[in-house]
Amino acid sequence: MKKLRTIQGITDPYSRRILGNVVNKDPLTILKGTPRKLQRLMEGLTPKQLRTSPANGKWTITQLIAHFADTELVLGFRLRMAIAESGRPLQAIDQKKWDTGLGYGKADIRKRLELFTLLRQEHLRLLGSLPPAGWNKFGMHEERGKETVARMAQMYAGHDVNHLAQIEAIRRSFRRGAR
Repeated sequence: MKKLRTIQGITDPYSRRILGNVVNKDPLTILKGTPRKLQRLMEGLTPKQLRTSPANGKWTITQLIAHFADTELVLGFRLRMAIAESGRPLQAIDQKKWDTGLGYGKADIRKRLELFTLLRQEHLRLLGSLPPAGWNKFGMHEERGKETVARMAQMYAGHDVNHLAQIEAIRRSFRRGAR
């Protein structure tokens, strides 16, 4: 899989922001390293810290880990649709509704991280099994349009970078004694 060299021509603001996190970076390296980074970022934190919001309306580490697990489920479905039935529609999700409806704030963070890790390993295996032409198979995302398997890998890597940075910022706030 080739590295993303530029985000020129990408007009969707969300995609521009997320893909900006992976310009000139190997998405597969990022995807592979995320479970280990999440585990490291959780180390030494108390249950209270894991459930402490950095600001009103901002997600806690627990909510972010639950979100990682659920978006990995979504990735698995999208990849399989694109690979097996290239060109099929891909449904968008509303992360705020998933947070509320699925109780992210009360999630068992260890089980959610374990689920995320297992799913991520399987998705990396799936991606690693693709022939070169497999990276060009695609789905039609209902908000963003055509997304190839390669673009999905880039988007999820950028998504990882985005949320890992949020967790790192929350941890720093604890070291400063803010919480």
